Amino acid sequence: MISKKITICASASLAEEINAWKSKLERRGYRVIQFPKTLKNYAKGHKRHYQKITESDIVFVLNLEKRGIKNYIGPSVFAEIAFAIGLNLALRKNIKIYCLNQLPKNLPYSPELELWKNAGWIRFWKNKP
Repeated sequence: MISKKITICASASLAEEINAWKSKLERRGYRVIQFPKTLKNYAKGHKRHYQKITESDIVFVLNLEKRGIKNYIGPSVFAEIAFAIGLNLALRKNIKIYCLNQLPKNLPYSPELELWKNAGWIRFWKNKP
């Protein structure tokens, strides 16, 4: 069986949690091909992250609490989700997008995230087949 390739999308400030989930996913047989880390070269690191999204079977959004906001999805992760959706719609990719937790309710782009969920473009990890 070929393992599914996963890119983890999350705030790089959640390094400890990212590494814990990376290990957990790898133990379950997934191949984590990209995950957030502190970047020395911001532009080069972001380019690589987006390239890895194009190669992924799954985008796993690690939306944990940050700055007192439950299930936080920051602007960069929102952009990464939008990018994966765009690849699916325009280039007929089949990248599954899973959030660990429910969507945040109090961010400027929360309504858009809800629309994407209702369209079936965002799913939740606990409901993963």
